[in-house]
Amino acid sequence: MTLTLMPPTTSDVRPEPPDRRPPADFDRLAARCVSPRARLAYDAEILDRVSWRDMADHGLWRLGVPTALGGDGGTWLDLAEALADVARGGGDLGFTLSLIAHAGFVRALVEHGTAWHHRTVLPSLLNGAVGATALTETQGGSDVARIQTRARADDDGWVLSGAKDHITNAPVADRALILARVPELGRRDITLFVVNLHSPGVRRGDPEQLLGLRTSPTGPLYLDDVRLPAESVLGRPGDGLSTLYDIISFDRALYGLVAAAYLEPRLDEVVRYTQERQAFGSPIIDHQYVQGRLTDIRISIEVSRALALTGIDALVRRDPQASLRCSVAKLLGSEGLVESAQNLMRLRGHLGYMRGDTTRDLQDALGTLIAGGTSEMQRKNILNQMLSNQER
Repeated sequence: MTLTLMPPTTSDVRPEPPDRRPPADFDRLAARCVSPRARLAYDAEILDRVSWRDMADHGLWRLGVPTALGGDGGTWLDLAEALADVARGGGDLGFTLSLIAHAGFVRALVEHGTAWHHRTVLPSLLNGAVGATALTETQGGSDVARIQTRARADDDGWVLSGAKDHITNAPVADRALILARVPELGRRDITLFVVNLHSPGVRRGDPEQLLGLRTSPTGPLYLDDVRLPAESVLGRPGDGLSTLYDIISFDRALYGLVAAAYLEPRLDEVVRYTQERQAFGSPIIDHQYVQGRLTDIRISIEVSRALALTGIDALVRRDPQASLRCSVAKLLGSEGLVESAQNLMRLRGHLGYMRGDTTRDLQDALGTLIAGGTSEMQRKNILNQMLSNQER
């Protein structure tokens, strides 16, 4: 099989939407498209753009978007379940995390965008362009309140300067949601901007060399006096943090849902292995310590899925507990995925420690403790939300 290497495009992808099709079975589509290409993409350390476009052509991004905006009129839960199907059928966690980064951007435009965003930005993201959300910087890390990227108003709009680091999809993205300060606004100055990454003044650094998640290109963005139209602000100027918290809550819940879906076929495989592998005169599944590891994986799947669905439901209903519940889903989903990946390796013994799918699963799982907000930041948000709810 030959893997097509596709560099970042020089313009937004496919301005005209493809013909409408019935809702796709994304589990089977991912098994047919993503799965056969996953190892080649991993070795090349690239995003599989062919599969990415295939997902868009089959309507993945239209699932949660109203028909008036070019979508299929479904719910964000529909999109979330489809992403879980891709994780389950595709077997490529890095690719799925790149999809999550894009999904958050699409939802942000729908929920918080203006007619300008809906007309000029959203169509390309529904049809194959790649999106990113650029929050973190080298000094502040997860502490987004410490960002140094600046925007200033001029006669025609805005001028953006600064740098972002460790950004999922940055090496290949077409558009990005970028968090910056507007000092002239005073203390409440953090603002979100929608940026075309093919604009003059935007530079991309080299992709980072990661331990795992190598099919999810990650790297820095440099912004050298990038000129933006006045309409590029998402939400209200100075209100970027409150808008951002809604956006990243959806991403966090998706991590939990995807973790559960990704583990399901791996659990099925290792159960079969323990039924066939003999030790001490019987299949190893007969031994209690093996049964314990198997059931721990199943428990992690059920807990992660239930918490993620609860978080997404709260987000859709605009429940004040939504942010807390989405952080719980991300925290337990990521940590449960790491523990389960360790169990998958230990159940196979020395074979599990040899380089291959099982060690890759563990390497990728470890990345979810960092990507999408560290476990420590999830705990911090959970506590802050607890205290905030107590004051109400």
